[in-house]
Amino acid sequence: MSYIGVGAVYLEMLGSGAGLLPVGNNSQLEYAFDEEKQELPNYMTPGGGNANVQSKISSFTGSMVLHDFTPENLALALRGSVAAVVAGTVTDEVQECAGVNGELIPFDFPIDHSAAITVKTAADAALTVDVDYTITSTGIVVIGDGDITNAGVKVSYTKAVGAIMEALVASGQEFRLHFDGVNDAQSGKPVAITNHRIKFSPTSGLAFLGSEFGEIPLQFDVLSSPSVVGSGLSKYMRIAQAM
Repeated sequence: MSYIGVGAVYLEMLGSGAGLLPVGNNSQLEYAFDEEKQELPNYMTPGGGNANVQSKISSFTGSMVLHDFTPENLALALRGSVAAVVAGTVTDEVQECAGVNGELIPFDFPIDHSAAITVKTAADAALTVDVDYTITSTGIVVIGDGDITNAGVKVSYTKAVGAIMEALVASGQEFRLHFDGVNDAQSGKPVAITNHRIKFSPTSGLAFLGSEFGEIPLQFDVLSSPSVVGSGLSKYMRIAQAM
């Protein structure tokens, strides 16, 4: 039976009770095995060959390539945590700076550029856009002839709805994976794949600047799940498909 897989991957952090949630557009779901093999050569007759062989699986791994740069997907790739940013007013956020021409002063939160941005000196003197500073996507840039000094500035603005991902603050998180798919080569017959327990490795690479669509390559280990109990049931993987 030929196969072309199409579908969506869902993940649930084990123990979270959050349910299976989609990872978004995903161009790859592949599995691989490493085998540990012991061979006993045939020493009794010419021509070589083996008298016996014994093998076992030493590792069961998987890979995905995600194309949605959501905070949750970035957290998977970078062993991070995610905190939501709610809309609201930020008043007199203190920012340190050197006060030199061309210096970027990034704000602490995503900026809602539809609302006003005000900047003051540390002594609360008003500063003027395009005289003392220019506005960028994430903050302001100092104009050297203006009144911004190394005493720093106070900025007031409106936070945009968003999220902040902090990298390398989480480790050891385990997930359940479910592929909700169809076999496009067999008139869209359903295919379901479940890994009961997986653990992600940090991504091998992540590009944030370029002219092509970004992608998040992920590798994971498929681990034995103690939650699966019963004769003939795999603790690693289950595949159900319509024939």
